[in-house]
Amino acid sequence: MTITIPCVDLKSATSSVSDSGIAQQLDKALSSHGFCYIQGHGISEAEISQIFEANHAFHRLAQHDKEAIAVNAFHRGYIGKGASKTVTSTVATATHSNRSESFMMMQSVSPDHGQWGSAIFGPNQWPESLGNHFRTQCFSYFKAMQTLADELTQRLAVALGLRPDAFSHWFTEPTVFLRLLKYPAAGTTDPHGEFGSAPHTDHGFLTLVAQDSTSGLQVQGADGTWIPLPPVRNALVLNVADMLSVISGRRWPSSPHRVVLNRSERYSTAFFYDPNFSAMIEPQVPSAAPAENQARIHYGEYLMARFAKNYRYRSEMA
Repeated sequence: MTITIPCVDLKSATSSVSDSGIAQQLDKALSSHGFCYIQGHGISEAEISQIFEANHAFHRLAQHDKEAIAVNAFHRGYIGKGASKTVTSTVATATHSNRSESFMMMQSVSPDHGQWGSAIFGPNQWPESLGNHFRTQCFSYFKAMQTLADELTQRLAVALGLRPDAFSHWFTEPTVFLRLLKYPAAGTTDPHGEFGSAPHTDHGFLTLVAQDSTSGLQVQGADGTWIPLPPVRNALVLNVADMLSVISGRRWPSSPHRVVLNRSERYSTAFFYDPNFSAMIEPQVPSAAPAENQARIHYGEYLMARFAKNYRYRSEMA
């Protein structure tokens, strides 16, 4: 039997975040695999086109220009091929580093911030040769996606039977990542066990992915099979990450997913919307497993532990 991932139309321009019909669709869609497509999300084709233009522009740069902004201690900048390895995967042992390369930016942080210079609280890095245009494109998309993610945070609360603002205390200073990814074409002699991105779950609250026309993203079903998420025109992929799964009492799984290499290069843009670094996450919906109801996770500590295990630059800086 072929399994397809459902698509939910948010009707963002006309529907309330409290719309019960959309809430029910989100709940049903996410209960199975923790993944769905969303349309009617309010992000225009032009905005998506511009961020892919920025994505391609960055990855066309000479290698020395990219390495000039190699990822810093605050997880911002260029992450080269082989710089990450999904050691924390619960699905399969990662025998090779991920084949992707990417540009990572986060929310702006003022030097006056009380945590400036620690953990993720530091400056973004920008390729000089692309000038202000690249920075403007990234921040424009970042702002639009943050508006959508804030809307989804309210819709997801309603989908769990809670007030729209039930999660607001965790997002007064959200942790937000924008990652411009490039995956190489698969070679005929690539060793077994290589992935564009090895099987993993996402560490935060929710992830929104814009794909180009090349397939490769897959989510693992409960029976262990891998379900493809082919590109769908004007749709974004929404997936539940670890913190949201905890909040939902595991009603919505944070499902393992991966990117397999294709015969063509693949570009995608991933937006990660996560709680405040200091947030203490706990279930808001009772779980059938009593132990799950006692879960309390400090998001920032969880995040930094994941970084330490999965990114080579962390050990090099130690």
